Amino acid sequence: MKLRYRLLTILFLSGLLAFISTPAQAQVGDIGDILQSGREDANTLARAYLEPFGSGFGASLNTGWTNTAKPHGKFGFDVTVSAGLAIVPDAAKSFNVNELGLQKLELEGNNPISPTINGAEDTGSLLAAYEEINGSRQKLLEFNMPEGSGFSYVPAPMIKAGVGIIKDTELMLRYTPKTEIGDFGNFNLFGVGAKHGINQWLPGGKMLPVNLSVMFGYTNMEVGSDLDLAADDVIQDPNNTENPYNASQWEGQTVEMNTDSWTINALVGKSLPVVSVYAGVGYEASTFSITTPGSYPTVVPNEAFQNDPQNNEPLIVDAVDEPIDVSIDGDNGLRALAGFRLKFTVFHISGSYTLSNYSSYNLGVGISFR
Repeated sequence: MKLRYRLLTILFLSGLLAFISTPAQAQVGDIGDILQSGREDANTLARAYLEPFGSGFGASLNTGWTNTAKPHGKFGFDVTVSAGLAIVPDAAKSFNVNELGLQKLELEGNNPISPTINGAEDTGSLLAAYEEINGSRQKLLEFNMPEGSGFSYVPAPMIKAGVGIIKDTELMLRYTPKTEIGDFGNFNLFGVGAKHGINQWLPGGKMLPVNLSVMFGYTNMEVGSDLDLAADDVIQDPNNTENPYNASQWEGQTVEMNTDSWTINALVGKSLPVVSVYAGVGYEASTFSITTPGSYPTVVPNEAFQNDPQNNEPLIVDAVDEPIDVSIDGDNGLRALAGFRLKFTVFHISGSYTLSNYSSYNLGVGISFR
């Protein structure tokens, strides 16, 4: 699979589990070019391009923790399969490359506005790097930033189990073992949470017509995949005598992504035999990181060319190790949420909406006892 499609596909890997087909996976330019632009600029561009995905993915993972304000009774339990969908705000769909402080790259042409991964399907800004070689300004590389996906949402599927214990307390778990998804890569997920009823601690609380509770949830998700950027992807003649690298040099290229998300909420709700409704306020936060272990080809001036008039290779391939190591704090914060559950004997359908910087929906189905 071409690198341009692979990286975007694995970014949406977990989303593909809930939304088997998304327009995002085939609507991106060559992200591989970013990797060969040098470590500092590669990190800057990756952060700007992926930032809404990191915030949106964290917001999506923070949904689906509960479908009622009331904790399960002792030994009651539920298993729920759900999918969160965060909405990317318009302000996060593009960025200005002139405001990034790039070190090696500079804007070519007159289009500094480039889409983010969740932006429009427009061609990204044209960037280039130059070097003075023997008194002449030589272009080292040139590429367009990737297109946006045209998909203004960030999905995240999840499976949650909850069980009631003592003192009106419910423990919750999310877990997916390391799972291979064809050629796209692998992922694994782990999360823990708890919900505790507080009516019991309030004077006359057991007489209230509503359930009051507090809940906390933490989720970690890891995604990984192989990459395949070779020397002939960055220079026309990588096999010249000045190039010491061969195909084995680029083995071991991978992309690894890690998302940590957590939320804490105060809930109020009413549970009836068939319908349960709830609402609440809380806080959410997330961190999204992406690293690219391995060596990647980049184009640099050939020092031998500058010192030897017989040398006719002004540019050669060099290697940059682990070019991207970016951590992005989610644009999260205070949130308000509301939801419902429809229960038919042991089966239930649930849904919720969260109002925050990255507002999100969640829809789930499952089984529930007590």
